[in-house]
Amino acid sequence: MPSSNWKNFYDQAVLETHPEKVVERVQIACEAIHEYRMERGKSLSPEEREEIEGALKALFTLMERRARSPEDE
Repeated sequence: MPSSNWKNFYDQAVLETHPEKVVERVQIACEAIHEYRMERGKSLSPEEREEIEGALKALFTLMERRARSPEDE
């Protein structure tokens, strides 16, 4: 999985409309972000760090909402 595609995986997770697929999409996006961070290491710019942090926060929020969704009951 090319690490430069983490934004594509993030977009897919955020835009997913099927509740049963959200968890898988979020996991894939998080894995892609992690790979990107590992590859770039200390060479991440402050802007990239901020962008990644914002993406991870959004994915976490998405998972929190998914966990509270009454659709699973």
